[in-house]
Amino acid sequence: MKKHDLICYDFDGTLCNTLPDIVNSMNVVLEQNGFQKIPLERIRSFIGSGISKLVERSVYCALAGEQENPVDPEMLKKVGKEMSEYYSAHLVDNSYLYEDTIDILEYYSAYTQIVVSNKPEKMVTAMLSHFGILKYFDLVVGGDTLDVCKPDIKVWEFVKEKMQLPINVRGLMVGDSIPDIEFGKISGLTTVAVTYGFNDVPVLKEAGVDHMIDKLLQLKEII
Repeated sequence: MKKHDLICYDFDGTLCNTLPDIVNSMNVVLEQNGFQKIPLERIRSFIGSGISKLVERSVYCALAGEQENPVDPEMLKKVGKEMSEYYSAHLVDNSYLYEDTIDILEYYSAYTQIVVSNKPEKMVTAMLSHFGILKYFDLVVGGDTLDVCKPDIKVWEFVKEKMQLPINVRGLMVGDSIPDIEFGKISGLTTVAVTYGFNDVPVLKEAGVDHMIDKLLQLKEII
């Protein structure tokens, strides 16, 4: 029987470096729609709240913030659809698991381990399967699994019900973004931020994260 202790992982920027393929896909689609390409670091800062937010932020950035009126919702919808389609076909062109990912998942294989990502569930599952690590997870929640996504409390309620977790479950939320930290806090989980992900360390510290680690193997010092 698995231990009740729960380890909840984000995916992008935590278990897997997906930045190269996200950046390339976003810029391909921007150019297809007549927008300027935008720098990797800008796109990096837009990741964490799902594809819709990524597209919206990227389009506004490509317009250099000069628009006084909101971007045409139909244009955002079109770019979003094309981004989903293009990126779905290029999920693992250049993406790779971080160095300690498999080692730490194996180390905690007796624990309940889940993924809660704001990436579409089908994409996350496909990538976990591609990298051979789907077997380590008891549940995969994506940004479209429910009608809300991290850090909404409904996501935590869904996790508790699906996993039949005890009321006083002890656990960690391991991620690289503000939504991860906020989700951990509303869920009563100890929050752990990785410094190698897509968000800047000062931002994570300001959010009040409980622990910061430079590599996943340092989780062993926490639980």
